[in-house]
Amino acid sequence: MQATKPLEESPIDPKGIIDMEVFSQIRDMDEDEDDEGGGGDHEFSKSIVWGFFEQAESTFEQMEAAIAEASLSKLSALGHFLKGSSAALGIIKVQASCEKLQHYGNMRDEEVGETLSEDEALRRIKELLSDCKRDYQVAMACMKRLYEEDP
Repeated sequence: MQATKPLEESPIDPKGIIDMEVFSQIRDMDEDEDDEGGGGDHEFSKSIVWGFFEQAESTFEQMEAAIAEASLSKLSALGHFLKGSSAALGIIKVQASCEKLQHYGNMRDEEVGETLSEDEALRRIKELLSDCKRDYQVAMACMKRLYEEDP
């Protein structure tokens, strides 16, 4: 008998969090595995997604350290890095937050086309990082649900 998963009561809709077209391309890589008698358990794509989870958590730790050092250049580079990783999996909310973080690290608000002070950029990054981590947790829960794992 399978235990009831908490998410079953309030399913998380991946719409707006995960670009399912991009994510389905990742899952399509499992077709070769299925054809070769792999059992269709999506191990290949799952390993990519779980690798992203580890990478994101490590990057968030590095971002926290860069905030403590007030290193905007590191924050910009880390935002750029995580933006690319999340985009590759279709994790669009994290991708969007990381793009903003990358620009803030360059002391720019590209939405309004203005230059930020170092203090203002750091303030915005701290706030944005909190939102980004929350979006990441929601995306991780969605991904685990798509792979039928407990979050």
